[in-house]
Amino acid sequence: MRRLALVAFATGLFACGGGKTPPPKVEVPPPDVDVPDWVYETPSKPGYICATGAVDRTYYQQDGRVYAAEAARNELARTIQVTIYSVMYDYESQRGGSVRQYIVSEVETAVAGGVLNGAEILHSWYDKYGNVANPGMTYALACMKKDQSVKDLADKIKEAYPEEEREAALEGVRKRAQAAFDDLEAMEAKHAEKKSGTADVPPPAANPEEALGE
Repeated sequence: MRRLALVAFATGLFACGGGKTPPPKVEVPPPDVDVPDWVYETPSKPGYICATGAVDRTYYQQDGRVYAAEAARNELARTIQVTIYSVMYDYESQRGGSVRQYIVSEVETAVAGGVLNGAEILHSWYDKYGNVANPGMTYALACMKKDQSVKDLADKIKEAYPEEEREAALEGVRKRAQAAFDDLEAMEAKHAEKKSGTADVPPPAANPEEALGE
């Protein structure tokens, strides 16, 4: 009985203060990694419109690269869609009469769809240690030629407008679109230069796997 009492006393003593409090967990900063400039700021590429996309960690790293590319294309499509909508609305407003919203929507949606299929993924980068945001995120840079976007717009106008209006619509919208894309490119270049001192997009990686940053 006495032996049991001693064991119980020793156990209680350990539980009440005999053990040491573990030290607080120290956050270890991620190792120094050369993060591509385009991850922080969408760069400018002469004659192109660009956008970036990012996704959180995926089970397979290659899936992250695919989803990041999709996110970049979607962001680029949204940028171009807003521009096309503005161009189309401006043309319809100055044409005389009411704005035919169904034509505006049909053209902008079709052109945005062309971006999703035609945009080029120039770079992907895997943030293994979380130097930018969460560890394991993947980033992608998508770009598309302005001339291709204007061509897609012209092709869609031929389908959307009545035959007797096509020539005037092509001339009016194409000029507005070219000017709008020029302004968008100039804004990207100015913003990139202001942030990083350069407006250049690095050349695409020779090996796609090199772009993963490992």
